[in-house]
Order: sequence, then structure tokens, then C-alpha cells
Amino acid sequence: MDIQEAVIERINKEIMRKGITVNEAAVRSGIPPSTLKNILYGKSKNVGIVTIKTLCDGLEISIQDFFEDTIFSDLEQELK
Repeated sequence: MDIQEAVIERINKEIMRKGITVNEAAVRSGIPPSTLKNILYGKSKNVGIVTIKTLCDGLEISIQDFFEDTIFSDLEQELK
């Protein structure tokens, strides 16, 4: 799994944990729903840390909690 896939999976995990829709997560975060959907569908290849932080704020988790998830433990080497 690469970092993009891990971020997508982690965002989806938090959305499901909160029991909300993607649109609601976007609204809570102040991010356009189309932007969040592009991230989740893999159309945004390089999600910025500021966007991730904004999503974390909307989902009421710290950025530290976001990245401490075990999904980030076994990432593939990005440079090959």
C-alpha cells in the first residue's frame, strides 16, 4: 500500500466511525464535497498536509491521531 491509498483508507475509516456521509464530512471540514470525493476516488494524487489537517479538524481528531493509525506502519517505499 502506498501513502495515497493509506490516506484514503484512513479518511474513509474516520467517516465510517463517525457514521456520517462524505458530504457531511466535507461540510464539517469546510472543504468542497467535490474536493473530498476527488481525494477519496484517487483523482487527487498529492493531498496536502493542510487539507489533511482541515479534514482532521472537521472530523474532530488530531492530526497525530490520524497518522498514528497502524495503516501507516507498513507503507511501501515511495521511491523505487
